[in-house]
Amino acid sequence: MKRSLIVGFALMAWPTLFSAQGLSQTDDLIIGTWKQNMARSTYSPGGPPPNVAFSVRQYAAGADGSIVAITMNVDPQGLPSLGAISAANYDAKEYAQHTVATLATSLGSHIGPRMDRTISYKRIDPYTVEIVQRQNDEVIARNIRTISRDGKTMTDRADYTNAAGQRVTNVLIFEKQP
Repeated sequence: MKRSLIVGFALMAWPTLFSAQGLSQTDDLIIGTWKQNMARSTYSPGGPPPNVAFSVRQYAAGADGSIVAITMNVDPQGLPSLGAISAANYDAKEYAQHTVATLATSLGSHIGPRMDRTISYKRIDPYTVEIVQRQNDEVIARNIRTISRDGKTMTDRADYTNAAGQRVTNVLIFEKQP
């Protein structure tokens, strides 16, 4: 009787203990600044873009629970340029994503912002997110972003078809900055 009471209590308490171990939005491991490690990153086919020395990504928690993402590419002379900017929730819904060109068009529009380019995040587990990017309603890229268990390394595997019609799979490795 005593043993079954202990086992019953443990079975009732386990889900509560297990869920308490999960990451909340405020504890999201992605929050912070990440610098690309070019030596560990792979580009297939071909090598890294010749005009990019490395990329920096910055992620912040939005007030509404979203993740605000800014990607900057740094050229060999050390000059940064905007890669993309977005704010999205982990709900697999589409949210606007802007490059310099789409941001300029959107900001210059007197009608209101258009969503020609979108991004969606779907959390697979506390360390993995599936990312889908669309342009004019067509999927242009699928990424799987994984954060290491220690929170120090981010791997972003991007699959897409380039302008020449070639299948591209890039695996970008980023290191969290202090």
